Amino acid sequence: MTFLPDPFPKPDWKRHIKQSVIVILLVILLSQPYLAHAQRSSGTKLYLPVVLNRWGDFTTTRKFLGIYMPVYWTTDNVRPNMSRADALAGKKHSVSGWFISLHDIAFTNRQTDNRTNNFFRQLEALWQGGYVSFVNIMAATQVSNNEVNDNCPFSPTAYQIAKGDCDKAIQRMAELYKQWIGQGGGRVAFIAPLPEMNGVRSDGTLWTSYGGDAANFKLAYQRFQSIFKQQGVKDDQIWWVFAPNGWSVSGHEFENYYPRESIVDAIGFSSYNFGYCWIADPWQRWENYTTLYEPYIARIYAMAPNKPIIIAQTGTTAEKSYPGENNTQAKNEWLETNYQWLATQPQVLGVMYYDYDQSAWECNWRVLQDDTTYKPGYQAGASATAFQTLTAQDLRSIIP
Repeated sequence: MTFLPDPFPKPDWKRHIKQSVIVILLVILLSQPYLAHAQRSSGTKLYLPVVLNRWGDFTTTRKFLGIYMPVYWTTDNVRPNMSRADALAGKKHSVSGWFISLHDIAFTNRQTDNRTNNFFRQLEALWQGGYVSFVNIMAATQVSNNEVNDNCPFSPTAYQIAKGDCDKAIQRMAELYKQWIGQGGGRVAFIAPLPEMNGVRSDGTLWTSYGGDAANFKLAYQRFQSIFKQQGVKDDQIWWVFAPNGWSVSGHEFENYYPRESIVDAIGFSSYNFGYCWIADPWQRWENYTTLYEPYIARIYAMAPNKPIIIAQTGTTAEKSYPGENNTQAKNEWLETNYQWLATQPQVLGVMYYDYDQSAWECNWRVLQDDTTYKPGYQAGASATAFQTLTAQDLRSIIP
């Protein structure tokens, strides 16, 4: 039965009063210069949210710690490696990030034993160790010991992936994932297909072979999902992550690449403090949350207010003032300040630190080169009560 609307509806005074109070509070807050990073008189910082949430928007007071480590995960090395990371934080990480390409032999007929399969094995090893995987699906450019072009051409463009040139590799990936979750126990993982797809340099060159093509990226992203569904992977058995870079040149803002709300479970973005690392020349500068996270969180909130935000890749150098500097104090302070700030942001679900030393060709991001140098800063940042050990079951209850 349907009803015509009342031509003279009664005013909802409670609702109007509530809305007026909210408007007044907004005016007061927005008029303050310290909205996002206020200062207490004692000198300690009081961090406030970038945005004020509306009814129905995603928010959480519980956040996870995650970390990438240069490790091929097996049941033998999860505990010794992740326990070091947990000791550094002073609490257990919930998520372990890693990378695998469409060209990995895991997605061919060359690895038929799941116990040694590069995809299945790492998912299972981390799960058995008590960690959820955050898997970035990349693309290789040439043959190596573990990467071949059996089921996907090297350096595939988004167009090639979208039209099916890598379907066999994706099908094998989906089969393995289905077999893995089929073991039960609520197994689930974050899967981020083709991350940093909006990475385009100022001269127009692409960061990745699949980058720079928003229209075909959306189709490629959707193709991953379609193939996984064909293999029987249900929506509640996987978390699909849209994982662009935060910064971009004009025309390649991540909003242009966003697939659509119904096929994204979480939005992650990459943002690093390069400082004065040589590769950042001529844009070298020491950055903090005001430029690294704040603007991108606000834009993601405007684009998809009901989606969790994950800092999918982040890190800092110790080069605060000049190339080659090893300013451990500045790096410790950065870790504390930025993690503490991220802990206050209601849209942020988790933070993934990139613990790699790439100084041979880029920058040194490591916090775990030993167990003590960066423990003061990392542990102080992780000490925020919002950072908690979240199980897969916890995450299921938080992620919409």
